This record gives sequence, C-alpha cells and structure tokens, in this order.
Amino acid sequence: MRLFFLLICSLFYLPLSAQSLDYLWPTNSGNYLSSTFGETRSAHFHAGLDIKTWGREGYKVYASKEGILYRLLVTERGYGNAVYLKHPDGTFTVYAHMQRFNDAFQAMADSIRMIDYSFEMDVIMDSLQIKVEQGDVIGYTGSTGIGPPHLHFEIRDSIEQPINALTSNLTVKDELPPVFSSIILEPLSKDSRIEGRPTSYYSRVKETRSGVYDFGEVNVSGKTGFAVNVYDRANDVYNAYAVYSLALIQDSDTLFYEELNTFSYNEPSEMTLDRIAPFGSSQRGHQRLYKKDGSNNPFYIITKEQAMLIPEDSARNYTIVASDYFGNTSTAKITLVKSSRTSSSSLGELNTNPEKWFWSENWFSPDLKSTIDLRRDDLGYPWSENQQIVQLDSSTSVNFTRIKPTEPEIISTPDQRLKVRFGTHAFFDTLTVATGYDITNNEIQISIQPQMLAIKSDYQVQLYMGDAFEPGNKYRLFQKDNSDESLDYIDSELIGRTIHAYPSELGEFVIMPDSTAPEISYFQVYQTDYGVWKASVQVTDEETGIESSSAVFKVNGVRGIAEYDYEKDLLIYSLPGFDPNSSNTAYIEIKDKAGNTAQAIFEN
Repeated sequence: MRLFFLLICSLFYLPLSAQSLDYLWPTNSGNYLSSTFGETRSAHFHAGLDIKTWGREGYKVYASKEGILYRLLVTERGYGNAVYLKHPDGTFTVYAHMQRFNDAFQAMADSIRMIDYSFEMDVIMDSLQIKVEQGDVIGYTGSTGIGPPHLHFEIRDSIEQPINALTSNLTVKDELPPVFSSIILEPLSKDSRIEGRPTSYYSRVKETRSGVYDFGEVNVSGKTGFAVNVYDRANDVYNAYAVYSLALIQDSDTLFYEELNTFSYNEPSEMTLDRIAPFGSSQRGHQRLYKKDGSNNPFYIITKEQAMLIPEDSARNYTIVASDYFGNTSTAKITLVKSSRTSSSSLGELNTNPEKWFWSENWFSPDLKSTIDLRRDDLGYPWSENQQIVQLDSSTSVNFTRIKPTEPEIISTPDQRLKVRFGTHAFFDTLTVATGYDITNNEIQISIQPQMLAIKSDYQVQLYMGDAFEPGNKYRLFQKDNSDESLDYIDSELIGRTIHAYPSELGEFVIMPDSTAPEISYFQVYQTDYGVWKASVQVTDEETGIESSSAVFKVNGVRGIAEYDYEKDLLIYSLPGFDPNSSNTAYIEIKDKAGNTAQAIFEN
C-alpha cells in the first residue's frame, strides 16, 4: 500500500527543496526541535523550524550560509530580535527570537533605535553589503517576541516564500512514527447526520493493533468530511510536531494528499480553513482531509471531490496515512455505515443564543437536532438588500445577512446603532452572518456569529452607545474567550459616543470602560550574564494592556530604550554603555491602550 501510494503521488508532484544543500546547523544548542514547518499557529502556518535550547538563553547563533546582512528586526511580539541573511543563490535564512545580536549588529540596531528611543525597528540593510561568512556568530538564542527560549530558523526562496528546512541537508534523529489522537466527522449538507445529529462528531482512537490505529465504525447519512488530529515525534524529546504528509485512501484510490513543503505569506488565513476545532472548542488541532470551497491551500496536492464522502448502502472502509519527513509512517482505519436521514426543522425552534448553534455556510442547527437552510428568503422580514431581521423570541431579534466573498458588505441594525463592515474577500465562501446587540443596565454586548467559521481578514465594528455612555469613561471593545471566560482586548477607539473596533474573528463581544492607569513597581538595576548593565520595572495593566511605544524610561536623568517583555510584564532599560551608580534614580512613564498614563519615580 505504501509503495503504491508513493508512486501515485509522484505522478502529481515533484518535491520542492532548498535550492542549495550546504546549510550549517544554526546553533550549538543541539540538533533537536520543539516545532516543525507547517504547524498550526493562532492565525497562520509555522514558517520554520524551532530549535530547542532547553529552557536556556545565550547559545550561539551561526550564519547557516555565507551571504550579506539583509534585514534587522526588533519587535515586541512575533519574531522579536531577528536577523535576515541573503545568500548568493538569491535565497534567504531567518533567525528569530534572539536574546541579542552580535556586537556589530547590536551596535547598528541600538544606533538606529536611539535616534528616537524606539523599542521596535525593521530596517532593510542590504545596501550596506555587510558580508557574513558561514559559521559566523550573528547573535545568541533567546525568547524575544514569544517564549519559551528557542531559536526559530527559516529558509526562504528568492521571493521570500518559506521552504521546509528539512528538505535541505539539515536533519534530526527521527525514527518514530506519527501518532493518531482523534478524528472529527463534519456534516457537509443540511441533510447530513452523524450518529443521528447534524453537528460535527468527535471521537478518539478506539484501539491500536500492530501499529494501526482504529477509529471504529461511525453511522452517517449525507455528505461527510474527515478532519484528523495526528502528531509526529522524534527521538530523545517529548515534543509533538506536525506530520509531513497526510493521505485519505479508499481501496486503492487516493482521495486526498498533502505535503508540507512551502507556502506564501499571502496565504496565512488558509490555516483557519484547513484546521478546525471540535464543536464547542476553539482549539484548531484537526486537519481537514478534503478541500473546502474557497480554499487555496498551498500544501494540497490531490483533492478529489470524492474526499467529501457519501455513504454507500454497504459499509465503506477508509485508510488515513500520516508520514514524517524521514519516512516514518502510521495508518488509521475508519468505517462509515449508512444510516437514515432526518428532516429539517422549523423556524419556531430557534433559541436566543446563536453562539451555541452549529453553523455551516448554507445552513445551521439551533437545537443541535435538526437544520434550517440559510438560503431561504423567509427566515424573517426583509430589512435591506441581503438582510433579514429574524425574531428569536418576543424580545430578541438578530440580523441575518447573506455575504458573498467577492463583494463588500455593510450590515446595520434597523435603529442604525450597530454597523459591521466587511471588505471584499473577507470570507472564503458565501455565508450568512448573524449580528445583534443588547444593552442591559448600561452593559453593552455585541454578537457577530458564526465564530466557528473561518474569516480571512479584519473587519470593522461601530456601535453608538447613546444613553449607555457615561462621560469620562474610556470605553473599548473586548472579545469573550469561551475557553476560559476571559476577555481579550480588541484594537478599538472611542470617537464621541461611538466605539470603532477592528476584530479579526467573529464572536461575542462586550464594551467596557478602562479608566485605570497601568501599575509600575519593583525597580532594579542588574548586570546580565553577558556583562551588560540594564534596569527594569514591573508594569501591569489588567484591561486593555500596555502600549509599549509610549514608554519613557530614564535612569539618573538619561533616557534609554524602553524594551517591553509582555510575557514577563517587564519594562527594561537599555542604553549602550550604561554604567550605573552605587545609588540610582529612575523615572518611568507609560500608557495603556486606552490612553491612561502612569508615572513613577524610584531610587535604589
């Protein structure tokens, strides 16, 4: 089966590999990985290899190939301190999350940032033609941008598209096959039922025999799709990685096949369409084994229509094959058994909590037992083009708007207080968005569903607060996180009595005031383990969070660069040549994202 499978795939695809194979392992922390190429991140695919540094910082980072310094980057989040090298063959390598650069690169970065005391910088340096030899130390491993400590390493082609670095000569010891964990079966039509229900069905592995995982039998009717949670392993470490390839096979027919080789930074949102969560969860750990409408996933190689499965009168057996880059392979089995269908429901069965409904682009299930077609024009009374007002109960209504991805859309409530603006290509496919708001005891909640469906780009929300507005309050928008009941700040501003916000997901939101300034505490002066003197204070803000670009940090009357570590709540004073006194005075000023300002003076 494995040989046949590889031969079939070779007819469709010739592997893409790094253009030159003479890469040096980029650090002396060891040849072990904590993450691999193509893994799921919050809103994108992982573009490189994360190399383990065992919870420590300060390992040497080497230029993997000769070239020139192309770009220096310093950011609060994301890549943190990063070096980009350009090589003679036109390719690039990237080294991110570094504790610091080498002395020459650090001096350049500091001189640029000291012009206006900016923490962040992003400067293209190739015009300087600063040469770097293979094996030169270009920096030291750290945890800037995001921790824990590790080195993020990328290989990019000549147009800066990331390539799986394991396709080069770089390698790790990996003799272990992937592990199947769980599977989701998705209903793909309003008449589909899985174990009698119109919602997605989640199941863990039933048993494992002779290295073959078994998900057992599942009763289905109507068109159905698979999504699988499977991870890879490697010798001597306990990390879980993305598998390199996945296939869905029925008899000898490969219905779906993908390999994690390369992708474009113009396609980051494809992750949200490729990876899904169990119904009621937000953890997108399951990978679809069929092509969703609107998808342009760069990893897909074979995507047959038959991968959207229609059960036959007799039971059908399916095989899922997962392999890592080194050829270690595992298989899983699942059997579909045809069951009878259930009719759709009536509008009278709607309830008042759309976030709890099961949603698809063309239908939804409010009671999790039956379905309603969203393409109907009699769901409610027409309000404007493509929009209907649907009454959920005697006091609650919601705006249903049919949106095409090729057209912009402005949704507004009849009282004009709530407006939601989507640009072109905000979604992958035509779908219905349900919007509404509620004001109770001056608390404003906004609902924009379905959160369980993927969105490609940010959109704009405007809400006029009216009598709920209390002068002096700095109102902002927050999104409810259903996984832990917390609130996440959304980029927003208050203009007059109207909130303007820019979410990146659909969901449930609340407008709340933030009139409390950040807290500043615990000033200390210290020498790092690499001999540089720094100072720091603890800065916290529980509502909108710290606006690091506003920070002013002076020690003994001399202003330095204020570097913010959001994971440790630290504001760090960095000044080239800083030599503290035996007694030091500090002045700190900082704002939160609502504009509240805190000031503090310390002596030690």
